[in-house]
Amino acid sequence: MLGYILLYLMVALEIYSWVFLAYIMLCWLPINDSDPILGRLMRFLSALCEPVYGLVLRFLPPLRLGILDFSPLYIFFLIYLLRLLLSRVMVWAAML
Repeated sequence: MLGYILLYLMVALEIYSWVFLAYIMLCWLPINDSDPILGRLMRFLSALCEPVYGLVLRFLPPLRLGILDFSPLYIFFLIYLLRLLLSRVMVWAAML
């Protein structure tokens, strides 16, 4: 039972990393909020990603190099660490 829960959490983290990547890619585009498709998609992705991104940036300094912002790497690193921790717990739970 614990293995299924951990597996679902790992899949959710994988999906969130793809959602966050789509959010980052769309942030580079000049999207008008009144656009019926891209505006709605951007608002949806922003609602999913901004709370986590804002929380991380509250505790960690912005990671900027010139005009490039590498701060989203914090999120990907945290997702990587969480997935690594979950995989270790899954191995530990399988040995019990």
